[in-house]
Amino acid sequence: MDDRFRIPGPVGVTPQSTYARPPGALGFAGGIFAAPGGISQVKALKVLKMPTPAHDNSTRNAHEITFDLYGKGGPAIKDIKQGSLANCPIASILAALAHTPIGRKRIESMIAEHLIPTTTDLSGVAGFLDSPPKGNKIISKRYFTVTLGEKSIDVSDVLYTDDADRNWSLLYMKSPTDSLWPCVIEKAYAVMEGDSYDNLDKEELSANKVFKVLVGSEPDAFSVDDTTDPGKISKALANAGKTPTIAASRDEATGVTGWHGFAVLNLNDSKIELYDPAKAKTLHISLKQFRRDFKAILYKR
Repeated sequence: MDDRFRIPGPVGVTPQSTYARPPGALGFAGGIFAAPGGISQVKALKVLKMPTPAHDNSTRNAHEITFDLYGKGGPAIKDIKQGSLANCPIASILAALAHTPIGRKRIESMIAEHLIPTTTDLSGVAGFLDSPPKGNKIISKRYFTVTLGEKSIDVSDVLYTDDADRNWSLLYMKSPTDSLWPCVIEKAYAVMEGDSYDNLDKEELSANKVFKVLVGSEPDAFSVDDTTDPGKISKALANAGKTPTIAASRDEATGVTGWHGFAVLNLNDSKIELYDPAKAKTLHISLKQFRRDFKAILYKR
């Protein structure tokens, strides 16, 4: 599939405006983060570095995040909200995985949690932080091994936040349900892509590439236009509850966010249900509108 079908970034982002940001509040309720160095009296057995943040104008810090890896029911689509990076290929594909039984198994197989005291060494990124921690280190209670393609990547539960004195908000992938798995996968992806969140915010991060890494296979895909057989579209969308499926909107879309990726949830009574990871909301559109506003469908073979 060629670059025309690359799933884009969030609202307003074009290949010429990499750092435009999606709207929406970034805040979390108070009391959801642990203080840095919460087990400072325990010698850490694992030492991990931090990928560099995106090179935008944000002021930021880093904190240990104490969310559970999953909610009670395991990975769920409601766990995902795209943050300040133009990386909806990752967010939409994770949402599509979380929506399907095979996808949820895939997510759980990707992450192993290790309850071992871990030091996150921030010395290499201290210059990006508003208030670096003492000694440029944070000690936490665990780390994760994330399998992406053929690579196993170790990351801690220390993530970038805004620079608020309390009630910090995550800068990048968020979790409205306080489940850490989407944030951990995004961090591991940043490590894999050159140890930098900046590299998740670039045009080269195509939907095809991300799909293969996260889903584990090359996607089946086809373009959508006025000549595309409606039956072909309906068949692909109707299977979205069984197989991970995403759709890319046109740059000039009017009824949905343009140049953006959505997880396809269902086709029911001629209404298509989509999940917008930038807004963490579902929406329903007609097949006619889908053909008008979308340019491609990608799904697991």
